[in-house]
Amino acid sequence: MPVVRALAKDPPAAGIVAARPLLALARAGAIGLCLLLATGAAAADLATTLSPFLGTDDASAEAPTVALAGRDIEFYSPRLLAEFYAERDYRPAWDGRRARTMLALARQSRADGFLPSDFHAEAIETVLATDALAARDAKRRTSAELLLCDALLRYVHHFRFGKHNPRHVNPDWTFVEPADAERLKADLAQALATPGMAEELTAMLPSPAFYRNLKKGYRRYLAIADRGGWDDIPGGPNLRVGAQDPRVPLIREHLEVIDGLDLGVAAVPEVYDEDLAEAVKGFQQRSGLAADGIVGPNTLRALNVPLDERLLTIRANLERMRWLYDDLPADYLFVDLAAFELYLVRDHEEAWRTRGIIGTVDDQTPMFRDEMEYLVFNPTWTVPRSIEKKTFKGVPDGYKRVRSGGQYYLVQEPGPRNALGRVKFMFPNGHAIYLHDTPSRYLFKRSRRTYSHGCVRVHDPLTLAEQVLDEPAWNRSNIDRVVRRGSTRWVHLDEHLPVLLYYLTAKADAAGRVGFRRDIYDRDQRLLAMLDEPVSGAERIAFAEPEPAPQPAPQSDSQPASEPASEPNPEPVAIHTSAVGETVTADADAAGSAEPALSADDTAETSSASPADTGPSAPAAAAADRKPESAHPADAASPATAVVSAPRSSSRSAAVDPAPSWQGGHNAAATLRLDGAGRFVDRIVDERPLLRRAPSAAAPRPERARLDPWEHVPALRIPPPGRSDQRRPSVPAQDQDASSLAVPRIADELSFPVLRAD
Repeated sequence: MPVVRALAKDPPAAGIVAARPLLALARAGAIGLCLLLATGAAAADLATTLSPFLGTDDASAEAPTVALAGRDIEFYSPRLLAEFYAERDYRPAWDGRRARTMLALARQSRADGFLPSDFHAEAIETVLATDALAARDAKRRTSAELLLCDALLRYVHHFRFGKHNPRHVNPDWTFVEPADAERLKADLAQALATPGMAEELTAMLPSPAFYRNLKKGYRRYLAIADRGGWDDIPGGPNLRVGAQDPRVPLIREHLEVIDGLDLGVAAVPEVYDEDLAEAVKGFQQRSGLAADGIVGPNTLRALNVPLDERLLTIRANLERMRWLYDDLPADYLFVDLAAFELYLVRDHEEAWRTRGIIGTVDDQTPMFRDEMEYLVFNPTWTVPRSIEKKTFKGVPDGYKRVRSGGQYYLVQEPGPRNALGRVKFMFPNGHAIYLHDTPSRYLFKRSRRTYSHGCVRVHDPLTLAEQVLDEPAWNRSNIDRVVRRGSTRWVHLDEHLPVLLYYLTAKADAAGRVGFRRDIYDRDQRLLAMLDEPVSGAERIAFAEPEPAPQPAPQSDSQPASEPASEPNPEPVAIHTSAVGETVTADADAAGSAEPALSADDTAETSSASPADTGPSAPAAAAADRKPESAHPADAASPATAVVSAPRSSSRSAAVDPAPSWQGGHNAAATLRLDGAGRFVDRIVDERPLLRRAPSAAAPRPERARLDPWEHVPALRIPPPGRSDQRRPSVPAQDQDASSLAVPRIADELSFPVLRAD
């Protein structure tokens, strides 16, 4: 600084031209030094403000807030902001250009059903108007910095995972995992590191076709609201083609506005013509009404719903879509619960569609996302004791008595009249929900199809199997041949297929024409009431906690440190997890006395709302909707005739019953691995014989299940845990004592919902 003053005060007359570059350089250096000092001060203030929140969600720490416009603004996740800035050494990330971009994004979020205030639009306006990012006061600069970063965090999180916590909206029927903090921090860093932040966010955040379509329809309804809305259509007699009525021009106007149709100028405006009838049919079909083209009371009621209600309903369903659509691949199966339909998407395009039956109002089908792992052709069904006592007398045709664990069970054999039909589609989950065939075919003719006990029945399951397998060896002819053979067949997918079970009361087609469905489960009202409420990220973001340092094993007082203490090493029979996740080992006596677990492939429930079926399968179809006595969800996800090949991951383990090899007479124990949501992610095969004797070289080795209908079942057959039709291990007479057998079973302590078979 003294050099700058000397040069500026009285430079030598002869050296004026030569001194000017030095003067400019000195000024630039001074400015850089000032900026460096300011940046250092800002970083120090950010560190002071955020460091208390590093690595903790302790609610006792006072969360940082920004006081603007007379109110305090709380941050969405102080811990995430603290970790984000700590990873960049607390260097400020925002300037005026980025702040103006964030303000524009907040204002434009209205097109996605958000409010600009969800992203601090008014507060950002204040920051820009007062130039708070360049303020001399460190506290003002820090507040502006954190406000903008919190707005961006909310923007990224809400567009990727949704604004509201589904567990607060529909805690019993909607299940979504928390957001990954590392993913959100990476998104923030990527957006702020790019000059075009808006374009980067558009490319980064998900926007599948079904979301874009509904967003397009929402923009159309917003435009209608900006023009002042519409007039109601009066009631009157039903309108059919050829009818003349003064209400026809109003109906035409409604459909042109809400569907974007150009119906042209009618020769006689008050005549209900064919073109208008076709437009009405499209509206009826999208709205879940009988698509007959007749304008009756139900159609008029749907056309006259107030515009404000329609806007709220679309906003609520845009929010629902955001709960499940993150990282959606090009291929997936979309189960549209409120429309009683499901369709398969290949390469982002709908490839196939069919009808479905969902749960009753008392036994609702939940909304969640998982991955289909395998199919089962010709499944069996084990009748729970309570259902057998109430429904069955003796052993009906198509059933057999099977002994397991010293008890007898009634098992329905595979076939088209089986309670599960000819095929089921398994995406193992903690909700015990899956897709399957049904013998009650006539129910698919009804418009409102809520007859199951939670699972989804498929109208054309064999075509769905062909579409899902998508292999030359599994064409429809070969699938039909496998079904005709009648033996149970497990087929594992080489690539898991995402399954989305969505409850949507508004959905649009590619042209943005919105169809509104009946809220059959009455889930809309609570979400509508919460749409504009403020939210917190306390329960919505999952942080990676550091692993505790390993503790040294305690030394035995009675043994020298160099020699491990000798302890009895009994052979474990069953290793499983308890309800609290602890590992439990059962001894041989406990395992021998355990109750046999009913297979959840076979376990089923009944719904009193389902009409009685006709024909010989009536008892099975009714009983298939009843709640089982036993609750072993893992049972339903364990293949009976092939070794599962699945990606390995860290998970909990539970032992599965052994199965004798049909060729070698030896037994192998399989270990079923579950993740935190109860999904079956892995299977490890223990090739040691369960009999307490030396392993035999003739023991079979596990084989990978192949997508070939002509291949025989692999030599090593692993049934589901607790299968009641499982034969006891064959043991020589001299070895048939209780101490010579170790029969591991799924533990009763597994506390997951039972897999429904309905």
